[in-house]
Amino acid sequence: MAKAQAHMGSNAGQAKVNNMVTKVMLGSITLKSGGKTHTPEEAAEKFIDVLRNSISSSGISSDAASAISELSHSSAIPVGANTYTIEIFFTGDLSRPSLAPGRFGGINNLAALLNNGVDHTMRPVHGMWHGHETWSRTVIPGAHFVDDAVSSFMGNYASEYNVIDISVGDAFS
Repeated sequence: MAKAQAHMGSNAGQAKVNNMVTKVMLGSITLKSGGKTHTPEEAAEKFIDVLRNSISSSGISSDAASAISELSHSSAIPVGANTYTIEIFFTGDLSRPSLAPGRFGGINNLAALLNNGVDHTMRPVHGMWHGHETWSRTVIPGAHFVDDAVSSFMGNYASEYNVIDISVGDAFS
């Protein structure tokens, strides 16, 4: 027993343990303990489900929710011993042209706009949108679906999926 403990305390023993944990975390091998180990990708998929639910219950219109419903994630990137980072991002076309393209540039991140909201002090502009004359809104309350999704995931699923933190990008802060 002392020999096994000495080996596990050595650099070679720790390297072997870390290698095995990495294989389990990335889904290369399955433990036979009866417990479920989720890969980082499975955690990302669960977070995407939670985010979609937060979007749909945030109070934004169904058309707006549909426009930001395409989500995906990157592969797991090791950032330390048994620690991984995965980026989750909106994949659809998040840009919208301006109603007054000669004067304004339009929107480049509809998801951030709907999440954070906007309060302009400018005069509204008008133009054609899908064949109808319309006016821009100068106040759009933020739906804060990203913060809601992070809170919901961390409160309900973080321990099951071994997630210790979710960092939100600057566009959604």
